[in-house]
Amino acid sequence: MQDSVGIGKRDPAAIHGSIIKRYSSFVRLEIATPNSKRHYSGLAESGLSERIKVLTQQTMFGGPWTQQKLEVLSKYLSAYTKIFTKNPKAQFYTTSYVDAFAGTGVIRRPALGGFATFFPELEKAEEKFRKGSVRRALEVEPPFDKYVFIEKSAKKCKELKAVAAEFPQKKVNVINEDANSALLKWCSQLNTQRERAVVFLDPFGACVEWKVISALAKARAVDLWILFPYSAVNRMLMRNRKPQGALAERLTKVFGTADWEKSFYSSRKFRSLLTETHVEEDHKSVDHREIIDFFMARLRKEFEAVADPKPLHNSRGSLLFMLIFAAGNAASAKTGIKIANSIKFDY
Repeated sequence: MQDSVGIGKRDPAAIHGSIIKRYSSFVRLEIATPNSKRHYSGLAESGLSERIKVLTQQTMFGGPWTQQKLEVLSKYLSAYTKIFTKNPKAQFYTTSYVDAFAGTGVIRRPALGGFATFFPELEKAEEKFRKGSVRRALEVEPPFDKYVFIEKSAKKCKELKAVAAEFPQKKVNVINEDANSALLKWCSQLNTQRERAVVFLDPFGACVEWKVISALAKARAVDLWILFPYSAVNRMLMRNRKPQGALAERLTKVFGTADWEKSFYSSRKFRSLLTETHVEEDHKSVDHREIIDFFMARLRKEFEAVADPKPLHNSRGSLLFMLIFAAGNAASAKTGIKIANSIKFDY
């Protein structure tokens, strides 16, 4: 851990003209003058004073992309509940928010340390940063009628229940189960004549099975936000041969078809110098655009409409995920797509 020397003894105003760094294996926090020529990536909190910009980068569960996806989700949820509260026709429906990989509701980070007390804006920004999708959804106003939080870890479910207890006026159901099986059960019990829902699929890797996505689409009552795990999928797609065994099965479950093989791979024949016979070799023949387009095309076959995907990169500029919105209900699809496409990253 490294801190600037003597911060506790200095006048807070004097700190404004300096750069304060605090390092650990999980977090980097920096305060910089507006004229600094250094390049920073992270969260810019609009409420800060003109002379201070707070930038945070989380490396434990992601970087700025973590905040980008959560900001987009929060804005959509807020717009969604406003429509169902104010629109007389929409008031007929009961609304639900379903978080299938709920975690604990909090993004874990080390404490800021004593210097943060000089900057109330910094503490406020950090508090906002720590809020995961669960807490953000519970804080949306107007609220949803029901909340469903799915989490495979029993320990995390206890923490989710503790978060839910902070909102006693809200109807929260915490389900300790695998997301795929839990969502299939939830879909089978959904009253599509009287209920509408937003489902958030934020997996750690390529673990969401296509049959779940298809079930959500067939309900014709669900708006879906999903993180397509491009980086995880791309790692499974080997360059000089097709994936076999468990890898191939996983890719087929992710895409819902084995057609990825012929779409992503080409064959070439050449004469062996040793045996003088022809040898056939498979090789990967697609880039990130074609892999994403393949997934998008699959979504469009299932849902009424699909919005423009939003790329999420790490601090080095590598593509990690595509944040995608898909509308399942024909009557509201146009409005949902318009809202989703209008939401831009703030940083």
